[in-house]
Amino acid sequence: MPRIEQTIVNRQDKPIYVSVEPWPECFELEPDDKLTLIWESDAGNETAQIDFVNESELVIWPNGETDKMRYLINGEEAEERSWVFKHR
Repeated sequence: MPRIEQTIVNRQDKPIYVSVEPWPECFELEPDDKLTLIWESDAGNETAQIDFVNESELVIWPNGETDKMRYLINGEEAEERSWVFKHR
């Protein structure tokens, strides 16, 4: 399976919140922060669905082998910057 990298950049002048489902993991991105998700996925499938909740929140539903998902913020491991959150 190919390796997928998806990067989300906060270009706003305030924090944004990104929930990665279905685990869930949630990240707060300060202005100019970059969140990169890395996982394995079939090349023929849609790699992720991204739902914008509002201008400050988005929810990402990756497809593929997400049990080994890696999270990077500004190029550094970001597991410790996540908290449990479930968008409803």
